[in-house]
Amino acid sequence: MAFLVSLLCAQLHIQVVDEAGKAIWTRLEVRNAEDKPYAAPGAIRDATAAKRLGGKPYYRDSFVVHGDARLEVPAGRYRIVAEHGLEYERHEQSLEVDERPAQVRVTLKPWIRMRKRGWWSGDLHVHRPVNDMRALVLAEDVNFSASFTMWNRRSGGPAEHPVPGPVLSASPDHLISLMNAEDEREGGAWMLHALSQRPGWKEESGWYPPGLRYVRWARSLRAWFDCEKPTWWEVPVMMAVATPDSFGLLHNHFNQYGMLANEAWGRKRDPARFPGNAGFVDYSLGLHYRYWNLGLRPALSAGSASGVLPNPVGYNRVYVPARGKLSVDSWYAALRQRRGFVTNGPMLFATKKGDRLSIEAVAREPIARVDLVANGIVIDTLIPPANTKQLKHVFALPKASHSWVAVRCFLATTDTIRLAHSAPFEIPGTWDARGDAAFFVDWIDELVAATPSHARTDAERKELLDLYAEAREFYARRK
Repeated sequence: MAFLVSLLCAQLHIQVVDEAGKAIWTRLEVRNAEDKPYAAPGAIRDATAAKRLGGKPYYRDSFVVHGDARLEVPAGRYRIVAEHGLEYERHEQSLEVDERPAQVRVTLKPWIRMRKRGWWSGDLHVHRPVNDMRALVLAEDVNFSASFTMWNRRSGGPAEHPVPGPVLSASPDHLISLMNAEDEREGGAWMLHALSQRPGWKEESGWYPPGLRYVRWARSLRAWFDCEKPTWWEVPVMMAVATPDSFGLLHNHFNQYGMLANEAWGRKRDPARFPGNAGFVDYSLGLHYRYWNLGLRPALSAGSASGVLPNPVGYNRVYVPARGKLSVDSWYAALRQRRGFVTNGPMLFATKKGDRLSIEAVAREPIARVDLVANGIVIDTLIPPANTKQLKHVFALPKASHSWVAVRCFLATTDTIRLAHSAPFEIPGTWDARGDAAFFVDWIDELVAATPSHARTDAERKELLDLYAEAREFYARRK
């Protein structure tokens, strides 16, 4: 009899409302006791649900609906998760379902409202279908999203999707930019935002022509250039000869249910020096710090790569000060000011006054620690009592031996790493960056040594080597 009951299906009705009792766009997870996911018919689902990390699924299949979901599920015990982006509380509950209809009403409430504090959120790396984007940004409450409709490496060649115009508006506070192209090569991924025309991609090898050709083309159109992550082989080259407008500090290897703790086909870290998830984060952040030491300080950016890597839209996001009405131009103007912070969990506010840095950290999960970083060195750490979700502190700044400081906040998580990171603040000290310059000289020398196998002709090889020589000289002058 128990076996027969387990085969019976019942309707599970889930209603989700906001703090005012109104239906709200939401992302739901519904899983049975064996972790099998279920979704409402017709709901928006993420194709990356089957992604695996270490042989195990690490993205819990989710779907997006507007306030109401009806599922046919077998009798049994279920876990329900409802979310509405980083600024709302996450709802989790267990429910026993038998053959009778079951109904769940969920109220999602904000734990912080960043727009009321004068901030806009943004995800600068999204690969979801254009027709789904309005619902997705409303479900995650992301103010600005850069949706990539052009990609030179998709399915082995250009994948260009028709777009209804350069911008979609989901609401006055939720915009989606559509004319964005990812130029992904063996040397790296170069993100070209707010284009006025499509790139003229042709049949090419993985290394040639260099991505710099399309970056310069995009800049001739007054487009925005974002470097997606720091581990790609040609990033030191780009930083030297065409410094990006923004640079991904929280990038797509930071995932909601696990870390992709590798460098893909970029330059590998030393696993003995940088082990595991924490080691990957230290390595990735440390590369940014070396550029900052050399005076190369693009605006901070963040991206989820939702649709390619297992993240919801806006999981990794950058906050910038709000200025007037939200538009593509006002968003990038605010980002260019380099006064924002990146996060996939906590909110981190920092103000420098004289030789003091005042910070406020708030989160919906417990805070593990807050670090004061100067030229890549942690010079002070605040560890709050267990279960602390809000703290304020004033850090004393170093006097003479450092040229910049930043603050970062880590949450007490185990399966992944959630953090927030401020932009660097300049301070009047002096830092000896010769070691940082030598690090990138060695990096480029490795790249040069491998170049003979990267080019098909002598002319291609010469163009690549000339480019690398120019970048190497930039760093060699600073050794």
